[in-house]
Amino acid sequence: MFDTTIKLMLRRLGLLLALYTLLRLLFLIFNYPEFAEAGAEKVVYAFAHGVRFDMAAILAINALFILLSLFPVGNTLHPAYQRTLKWAFILCNAPFIALAVVDIEFFKFIGRRTSNELLSITGDITDQLVQLLGYYWYLALGFVILVIGLAKAFPKAPPLPEPAPKVWLRALRLLLVAGFIVLGIRGGLQLKPLRPSHAFILEPAALGHLTLNSPFTFIKGIGKTSLEEKKYFNSEEELLAALQFDPQKYKQPDEPPIKDNVVILILESFAAEYVGALNNGEGYTPFLDSLASEGIMFQHGFANGRKSIESLPSILAGVPSLMPDPFITSPYQANKLIGLGTLLQEAGYRTAMFHGAANGSMGFNDFASRAGVQEYYGLDEYPDALRKQDFDGQWGIFDEPYLQYVSGKLAEFEQPFMATLFTLSSHQPYTIPSKYKNRFPKGELEIHESIGYADYALRQFFASASKQPWYDNTLFILTADHTQKSIKPNYQNELGHFRVPLLLFHPGKSLPSINAAKVAQHADIPATVVDYLNLPTDKLLPFGHSLLDSASMGRAIFFNGNAYLLVQPQVVSELKQNDELSFYTFPDFAPAASPAPEAGQLLKAQVQYFRNGMVGNRLYVGNE
Repeated sequence: MFDTTIKLMLRRLGLLLALYTLLRLLFLIFNYPEFAEAGAEKVVYAFAHGVRFDMAAILAINALFILLSLFPVGNTLHPAYQRTLKWAFILCNAPFIALAVVDIEFFKFIGRRTSNELLSITGDITDQLVQLLGYYWYLALGFVILVIGLAKAFPKAPPLPEPAPKVWLRALRLLLVAGFIVLGIRGGLQLKPLRPSHAFILEPAALGHLTLNSPFTFIKGIGKTSLEEKKYFNSEEELLAALQFDPQKYKQPDEPPIKDNVVILILESFAAEYVGALNNGEGYTPFLDSLASEGIMFQHGFANGRKSIESLPSILAGVPSLMPDPFITSPYQANKLIGLGTLLQEAGYRTAMFHGAANGSMGFNDFASRAGVQEYYGLDEYPDALRKQDFDGQWGIFDEPYLQYVSGKLAEFEQPFMATLFTLSSHQPYTIPSKYKNRFPKGELEIHESIGYADYALRQFFASASKQPWYDNTLFILTADHTQKSIKPNYQNELGHFRVPLLLFHPGKSLPSINAAKVAQHADIPATVVDYLNLPTDKLLPFGHSLLDSASMGRAIFFNGNAYLLVQPQVVSELKQNDELSFYTFPDFAPAASPAPEAGQLLKAQVQYFRNGMVGNRLYVGNE
């Protein structure tokens, strides 16, 4: 059974196992702050546990190579056949090596190993391939070195092979090996096949990401078409009671509608830790800080996702990102959706969205339309005469000229209107106009200088807008799409990865007295706008609540790739995929001394409502 052929195959697969261990080591080095609090013993255990996931991925990727290596007919050790095997080996594994190399840096942006989400943004990656290769040249170089090294180290067949076993014996051997391959891919004899959640068995939970490998999570993500429904509550009445949600709350406002304009500014990558107003004046956003002194900056603001593509559904429709795939590219993207734009259109508003990147980027234009946004202004709509000089060379139009363009366009709009504006200059590679080089503090991270430029562009926008007739009649909501690279230890935990600024500002009137210490989230924005404008509706989802509600101290929900977290001022609840509940203190995220049953029930209710509503396309049940 164990002749030269099978020994050679095992040595080649062993080479891959060593390579995956090296890639895990590089992943640890490049993302060390995420795992710094774990001791050496736990890190070693994560590496050892990771071998199980490595073997599953290697066997899945190399099933064809194994079949060809052990083919029962013919001389598989012939030099020509061995050259073919070598090419099959390299070509099968190179794309997944590339994926693992890319994830060394991509993990910093999304906080979890890459799944099949990359397939949804291939267009954007293709468009930006040259600049991405230029910026992350060391990853490209590393990939080339690894593939060349793999080819050089590929174990060679002996020059004088021994006689091959009989065909029937080789066929039997192949069948036995096939059985072991199936067993290895599923991860053993346990009832359920190996899946990413099985990696999260250590504390801190971040070690689960170290245990996993990107090829495994990518393969597991392919073909995912549905969420598993949950049944924590047996009836809709029980569920709604646990949700603490009244769909009729805004159906009959006490006051007549207000016809103020609404402008939502989504600032690219403005993590809370960059904002001085949220860090005792230490930050890179002097203008945003000045607005905070005149408006309401919530001290505990959260995004409901880790990526730009996840932010719009939360902000414009109150749909948090509570599944592995972004809603925009998920199997549920065609589900019924009642966005903020739709509600405001019904009230006579003109609705528009502005984003200076290429039209179609991240599916924003299509989603905005689904959320009731009538007009979309992207790179294609920017004046031809200015496009070349204002283009940043990578993603789109620099923030300063683009925000001035938006200010001018809004002056043409008939009031009332709702406008959503998404900036981009503080996106990697953090390009700023050459005339502003060395004008803004460079800080400790490469993004800091571009944050300073984007904040300056924001200042110029408000200076221009303040001269427009619509300005004093406008509620401004400012937030960030997601967080970014971190340098402050107090932000390097599960909560810090989602903390963003969230500011309400109205230049023409005083906003209601609100406790700025309440918890706020993106999904609160639709309810806040509806409440502020006194719009009658019963089409809001239960995940968000009006920030103007003085009776509530707020809450935020998000999914970190392995567990759901519900943040409340009293406690943080965590619901893992095995339905186990854990509780932590807020805001320091230390294990809580005692459980919080009511908070746990609320989290379970939100998860059940979301998952079952997505699967059955019934998110609006109970408020239809």
